[in-house]
Amino acid sequence: MTNDGLSTIAANIVSVFSQSQIGTNPQNPQTTRVGLITYNQKAYQNADLNKYQSVDDLFEIFYDLNSTSNVEQSILSAGLAKAENLFAEESSGTISRSHYKKVVIVYASSYRDDGPNDPIPVANRLKGSGITIVTVGFDQAGDGELLKKLANVATPGYNFTNTEEGGNLLGRIQGALIETNCFCPTNWIQYRQNHSDPNSYRYGVCIELVGMAAVWKAAKMSCANRWKNSYMVNEYNQQKHDFVLDVVKDNQTGFSDPFSYHIGLSLVSGKWRWDQPNGWEQPILQYWFHWNPMYPTIDSTLTVVLNAQDNEEVATGWENTGAMSTPANYICETSACDTDNYCSSAGR
Repeated sequence: MTNDGLSTIAANIVSVFSQSQIGTNPQNPQTTRVGLITYNQKAYQNADLNKYQSVDDLFEIFYDLNSTSNVEQSILSAGLAKAENLFAEESSGTISRSHYKKVVIVYASSYRDDGPNDPIPVANRLKGSGITIVTVGFDQAGDGELLKKLANVATPGYNFTNTEEGGNLLGRIQGALIETNCFCPTNWIQYRQNHSDPNSYRYGVCIELVGMAAVWKAAKMSCANRWKNSYMVNEYNQQKHDFVLDVVKDNQTGFSDPFSYHIGLSLVSGKWRWDQPNGWEQPILQYWFHWNPMYPTIDSTLTVVLNAQDNEEVATGWENTGAMSTPANYICETSACDTDNYCSSAGR
């Protein structure tokens, strides 16, 4: 890495966080902390997670990255291990940040994976503990080999290069940070494009399975009290319906074939509507529905809906039942935590 390269990286780091609220502010929990580690054959902590307390402070990175090393060896595993230690040492404090998402952004122009220098074990340990790794390869040789190797270090989909097509490296890194910061509370499952692929695109919706039977009206109140603005699950389309069913099939607690569970559809003033947080408008059922044959039954007492599987050979479908008459497991839903929807550790 040349001095010009270091200056380029410093400018990129500052630009990535230029619109963020940097530092630790007891009056404002919606903040981001930034640390800085450099490495050659060893790793060095240039800045802990509390040094930079504003975007203006980030310009000190230009001074923290002011010269290259005379040592030719560049051992990424050392840098990753140092980052792991930094997170472990500074995750506690007066304000708990254990529920904040953690990201390591790696800028590398070379890669060694021989024996004890292999970064993959450390990278897998970080990713296994919930830390996202974004890699940016400065492919000075131009043969693409560096990028291929860094792809094994990065969280899937977050391996970038300084020669990004369209020159949008900054946007790609910021996009990775935004996606990482869209997450679900503990024990909630994030709705994603493909249930079988944990790395597929994630939506800003979380669901929680409750494997203890309750009548629909009690289930609705239970969902409303589980998290900030939570409610009974909505199934607006086939994809969402199938995802919920796949999650139910994977669940090992309280759910078994043939499946039956309450969802947030009920008859209100003569129209089928989806449940929402208290005080929010309830959307009317419109373009897609998934009633089982012979349903809905026309009966003034059967005003709520559950997903039911008549036998193990068929998929689940909607059946209307009574709000106080049919105990069943149920599914709750809430919005994912993100930059705008800050979630405290307590969920309120």
